Amino acid sequence: MEKYEKITGRKQLALIKRLLGYTKTHTKMIFVAILLVLAGTCLDVYSPLISKTILDKYIRVSNFDFNGVFKLTLLLLLVSLLLSMCRFMYNYLFKEIGNRIVKTIRVDLYRKLQRMGMRYFDQTPVGSIVSRVTNDTEAILEMLVSVLATLISSIITIVGVIIAMYSLSPFLTLICLMFVPVELFLVYLYQKLSTKFYQAAREKLSQLNTKLSESILGMNIIQEFNQQKRLVSEFEQTNEEYFQASFRVLKLDGLLLMPAVDLINSLCLILLFAFVGVDSLSGVVTAGLIVAFIEYVYKFTSPILSIMDRLAIYQQALVACQRIFAIMDNEEEAPKQNAGAKAVIKDAKIEFKNVSFSYDGENEVLKNISFVVNPGETVALVGHTGSGKSSIINVVMRFYEFTKGEILIDDIPIRDYSYEELRSKTGLVLQDPFIYYGTINENVRLGNEKFSDEEVIQACEFVQADTFIKNLNETYNHKVIERGAAFSTGQRQLLAFARTILTNPKILILDEATANIDSETEKLIQEGLERMRKGRTTVAIAHRLSTIKDANQIIVLDKGRIIERGNHEQLIELGGVYNAMYQLQQSGMEIE
Repeated sequence: MEKYEKITGRKQLALIKRLLGYTKTHTKMIFVAILLVLAGTCLDVYSPLISKTILDKYIRVSNFDFNGVFKLTLLLLLVSLLLSMCRFMYNYLFKEIGNRIVKTIRVDLYRKLQRMGMRYFDQTPVGSIVSRVTNDTEAILEMLVSVLATLISSIITIVGVIIAMYSLSPFLTLICLMFVPVELFLVYLYQKLSTKFYQAAREKLSQLNTKLSESILGMNIIQEFNQQKRLVSEFEQTNEEYFQASFRVLKLDGLLLMPAVDLINSLCLILLFAFVGVDSLSGVVTAGLIVAFIEYVYKFTSPILSIMDRLAIYQQALVACQRIFAIMDNEEEAPKQNAGAKAVIKDAKIEFKNVSFSYDGENEVLKNISFVVNPGETVALVGHTGSGKSSIINVVMRFYEFTKGEILIDDIPIRDYSYEELRSKTGLVLQDPFIYYGTINENVRLGNEKFSDEEVIQACEFVQADTFIKNLNETYNHKVIERGAAFSTGQRQLLAFARTILTNPKILILDEATANIDSETEKLIQEGLERMRKGRTTVAIAHRLSTIKDANQIIVLDKGRIIERGNHEQLIELGGVYNAMYQLQQSGMEIE
């Protein structure tokens, strides 16, 4: 679980300032919206004066002026219609502005995630990340649409109402203003108490999303091992914790928001009527003045109530901002290449020079690794689980930054190549390839429109994936369900081979690409691999040692160190660890 610093007043200002930085590209729309708010406020403030005039001037016991009342009533109706139009237009503009800003934030956040290093995704649950991109951005949208519009319109309305009230009665205006410090204190108290509650609630919601995401992704394992009851129980517990965290927020809202402001509003009216009653003993107090002031009291307290009511949304958005900007400020990005990296891979020679690497910065999983793979050669990495095989793949693919030593390609440091050059010239085939929802064609080309349908077909034929594709109903336009669940492991692997060969890479990285393959498909896999490796520099993690007997060099790893190296015959003759592993497999036992 990630830890967040307390959102102090200074931190709040910093978050809001950073968020408002996204409004710079929408200044014209904001300016128009504020003008509409001003127009609406003027109309809103003017309407009680019309009511006052009707009561004081045209409605009398002895003389009822129908024409005057009719004209002013029409004016009041026109003012109400114009006010409604202004409110509709500025609310629409604020909503459009808010949606545009959040759209930009979402794209920025997603773009940042694409640059993040693998270490971040190792340490952060998927559900938590999804919660940032969806729930947290929605919280910000609600704040921008609701709080920002309310705050601007409320401030302008309060100022306008105070001016109008003061023009009618300075004394009664001061009575109303007496309650402003109390309301400001409530705002301060609410913010101080609610921030930690909202942080807890958002974190519990993130955990809830994580539980849900992991359960859906691992549903086959859950059902296979009959873990449904345990998972339901854990989900219920997390859901209960989220409910309790949310309920604490609701109790705080119920105490300090609507009831408190309603009480203050009632006290204000009681005092107002009391002083009006006293004034009426020494002079005439018109009915119009009383009605106008009652309207102005509600118009004065209503914006404050709206602001208070939206403090809950504001607090949620602050926590959401903190969580989103925590990702944007995270420095765990993918390893950086050198400035102006423009080297070009030509021969694809790979060399490791005393390379060491650690995932956590403390425990080295690779220790002084050195080897050379000449152009067109194949080096195979073998060893027990945890020996460092996959770590070598991770650093050569630049998923992680190595801590010591140097990796060279064509005798040039790997940091001097751009990511585009490295990834376009390197083909990676994993043990469990990821198959996307879509068609066979889309999965092979991965959205790259520069490859024609004919090239896709040729790539599939090259690795012999066409042997099963041609038997599908719609062949290359056959719909693939999520993760390719309808295909066997071998068929998914053949699609991964075709995806790789389509890009015609100079370097081939095989991460146990032949593991978990059914015997029927194994021959096709082996033939596809042989074709792919011809003329390409290949680094292969081998699970089945029989598949790498023809490798130019076999490197045996143990606890991050190279303990043996040579070709198959040399290592068998050596009679060491490799020979023991090979003999075990020949006798039908698997190596872990």
